[in-house]
Amino acid sequence: MSRWQQLKNIYHFGQAQAWRWWYGRPDRGLHLYGITGTNGKTTTSYILASILAAAYGRKHVGLLTTVAFWVGEDEIINATKMTTLPSRLIFFYLWRMRRAGVSHVVMEITSHALDQHRLAGVLLAGGIVLNISREHLDYHRTMTAYAAAKERLLNYLADGAPLVGKEDDPYVSRILTAARESSRQVIPFTAVQAHAVATPLPGEVNRENALAATLLAQACRVPAAAIAAGIAAVKNVPGRMEWLALKNGVQVLIDYAVTPGALTALYRDVRATTKGKIYAVLGAAGQRDRGKRPAMAAAVATYADEIVLTREDPWRENEEQIFSDLERGLQTTDKSWRRIVDRTAALRYCLQRAQAGDVIVATGKGAERGMGIGSKVIPWHEKTVIGQLAEELGQ
Repeated sequence: MSRWQQLKNIYHFGQAQAWRWWYGRPDRGLHLYGITGTNGKTTTSYILASILAAAYGRKHVGLLTTVAFWVGEDEIINATKMTTLPSRLIFFYLWRMRRAGVSHVVMEITSHALDQHRLAGVLLAGGIVLNISREHLDYHRTMTAYAAAKERLLNYLADGAPLVGKEDDPYVSRILTAARESSRQVIPFTAVQAHAVATPLPGEVNRENALAATLLAQACRVPAAAIAAGIAAVKNVPGRMEWLALKNGVQVLIDYAVTPGALTALYRDVRATTKGKIYAVLGAAGQRDRGKRPAMAAAVATYADEIVLTREDPWRENEEQIFSDLERGLQTTDKSWRRIVDRTAALRYCLQRAQAGDVIVATGKGAERGMGIGSKVIPWHEKTVIGQLAEELGQ
C-alpha cells in the first residue's frame, strides 16, 4: 500500500467517526455481525440473515451485501458496485434500519473497508473469517498485508463476541491464533467438518458457508430450530452459483467467482456433475490485480472444454493488456479457446454451440447491475441478458 493511501486512511478514519456521530451512532443497540474472507461473503451473509429472520422475524433483520440491502422487509438492490459501502452510506443505512425496528444486522466487510476504517466506532456481536487467497494485491501489494487487513476484524469485536474461522486455511489460522492470544472466543471449523452439512445450495464451498453461519448463530444462542429453518430457506443467492435451465436442455451457471481459488472450486463442482461439455465465459476486471489473471484462466482450463475470453469490467485499463494476461494462463492448454470482446456476443456464441446436457458457466458479473467501461458504468445484468438471448435463439 502506498504512503499516500496510508495518509488517506487517516482521513477515512475521521470521516467514519464524523458520519457515525452525524447519524446519532445508529449502531448502538444493534446486534451487528461482520463477515470477511476472499470468497463466500455474500452467500454466508444471506444464510446468516435467513437464520436470524427465522429466529427474530424478517422485519427485525438488516443486511448489507454486494448484491442487496435489507432494511427489515424492504430490499434495495446494491447498484454501487461496492461490497462494503463508504462510511457515510454504512451509517445512513444503519440509521434507517434502527428507525425501522431492525435489531440484527449482517454485513460483508472487505479488506479495503477494514484497512480504511470505514466502520470506525462500531462493535460487532460476532464475526466470521471464511478464507484468504490471492486477491486485491493491486491495493495491498502482498499477501501478508492483505491478511493483516483481514485480521483487523478483531479490532471491531465486542468483548466476548465469538469469531468463527476456517482453521485449515493457513492465513485464517494465524488470525485465529492472534484472536486466542487476545483472549477472544474462537470457534474454528474445517473443510472436512463441512462435508456433513446439509444445505439446499450446491457445491462444497456452500457447505462451508452454511457451517460458518451455523457456528456463529449457535455461539450467539440462536435456537436450533431457527438455524435449521434459516438454512433450509436459502435455496439460491442472486448471482452466486445461480442455475438457469433452458428449454433445450442446456444449463447456464452464473457466479461471481473472480479469483483462481473460487474458479477452481466452482468448476471442480460443475465438472463432477456434468456429463456434457462445459463452456466457460471468462473475463477479468481492469485496474485490479494483474498477477492473478493467468492463474484464473489456467484454473478454468483445467475443467472447461471450451473457453471464451470476454469483457468483464475493463474500466480505464487497456483491454489488450487484460486479455494478454488471461491468455498467458492458456499457453499450455490443449483446450479450445477464443477471444470475443463483446460479452453479449460471447454469451450468444456459447448458447449457439451448447447442446442438451452441456453447461455454460459465466463468471465475474454475478448479480451486478452494471459494467464499468472507461469512467462510466453501463447497465448490465447477466441473468437478464442470458434470458433475452435464450428467447431470441428459441431456447
